[in-house]
Amino acid sequence: MNWLLPGLVGLVIGVLLMFFIMHRRHDDKNSVAMKKQLNDYQDRVENHFAKTADLIDHLTDSYKRVFDHLSESAEQLLDDEQIQRQIINRKKRQVTLNYLSDSNSKSEEMEDQ
Repeated sequence: MNWLLPGLVGLVIGVLLMFFIMHRRHDDKNSVAMKKQLNDYQDRVENHFAKTADLIDHLTDSYKRVFDHLSESAEQLLDDEQIQRQIINRKKRQVTLNYLSDSNSKSEEMEDQ
């Protein structure tokens, strides 16, 4: 009987130790898996925003090229009177008005030289 109580205590302690060790390993595996999922998600978000920024850069460049093309065409195809009419017709369109005003100023500067 003297050996039964220490054996039983040893068994309980052993079971508890094994439970905590296994539980800790399971938590570590879960922690590693969660960290991997988080890192994968962060990488996908980073790639998404990098691609979005690239696409916006390309879109901006395309708009600039179209605007430059229209600017050059307007300067080549319209005379000052036509430009003035366009300014009057498009008073509510700030970008167009600014562009035509700048173009008109440039034309006047070139004529002065």
